[in-house]
Amino acid sequence: MHVQVHRRRAFTLVELLVVIAIIGILIGLLMPAVQMAREAARKIQCTNNLKQIGVAMHNYHDKYQSFPYAWMLDRNLNAQNWATRILYELEYTEIFNRYSSEVPAFREAASIGFNPVLVQRNLQLIDKRLNVFICPSVSRLEDEYHYEGKIPANAGGPGLPPLDVTWRGAISDYCVSTGVRGLYARIAYNGNPGGSRHGALQPYFFLDPYVPRNRATDIKDGTSNTIMIGERAGSPHIYRYTERIPMSYLGGILHGLNGGGWGDFLNGEHWLSGSLQDGNPGPDGGPCAMNCTNLRGLNFFSFHPGRVLYLMCDGSVQDMSESIDAGSFAAAITRVKGDKFQWRD
Repeated sequence: MHVQVHRRRAFTLVELLVVIAIIGILIGLLMPAVQMAREAARKIQCTNNLKQIGVAMHNYHDKYQSFPYAWMLDRNLNAQNWATRILYELEYTEIFNRYSSEVPAFREAASIGFNPVLVQRNLQLIDKRLNVFICPSVSRLEDEYHYEGKIPANAGGPGLPPLDVTWRGAISDYCVSTGVRGLYARIAYNGNPGGSRHGALQPYFFLDPYVPRNRATDIKDGTSNTIMIGERAGSPHIYRYTERIPMSYLGGILHGLNGGGWGDFLNGEHWLSGSLQDGNPGPDGGPCAMNCTNLRGLNFFSFHPGRVLYLMCDGSVQDMSESIDAGSFAAAITRVKGDKFQWRD
């Protein structure tokens, strides 16, 4: 009797290497598509966050016949911002009910006469992470959802504030647009830097005799043409393009002043001048207004390649290119110039 033995044919080394190479090529082709799909989903969530904030802003306006001030500082040095005003409309009811708008959220407030119990409670509340203020396109470690803020004594002039002001807050990737200054003011006003900020949301400062109004009817250029809030993402880090600036840079002064928390009043101050193309501040601002840096007062900033998302005053969200013409962008910030801007691309 003869027994037939069937030997199984194995892959040769060359065939195995070819298979591995093909798999590598397929992964190389698929990964960018997967990453693009993931970023598209994150961008949709970021857009939805801004839409939710827009609905809250308009519900607030329906109730009080005005949008909230960008930030407020009264003669008792009670400092507040726009985001704490719309917590109820954002359905953060428990935080809204516990937050005291009569008390500022900084550690030193008790030393200038504010109720220490309420001060401490406000500090705890603004340190809560609220997802509506977070763009998922920003990559962060768990301990980077909070930051330390600091305003040095006399930073706003003699006695304003009379002492260092510090706080710890949960971050926000969105901030208001309070107007244009420096180079962008000259662009907006044909060489004349102009008077008022002319942003959609104006601040209230007790030393300023002019009390601004933030009604929808004050948006003379049209609510669909005027930016209310935009992305200024990446806090607590400061970015120049994709480069992170070390926390040790200049002793952390710029990080402390960057207004990265949803509940700190610095997040209500974004008076845009533009920056140089390398992300550094010029002597009078600069031509770049998007994605060169996330420093407060210089740029809007996002992690969507080449784009930034904006909430317009009518509640819509617009996706703008960072290469938008400077004049058109200045027109989109100012609310009373009577100009219409062309930003679509």
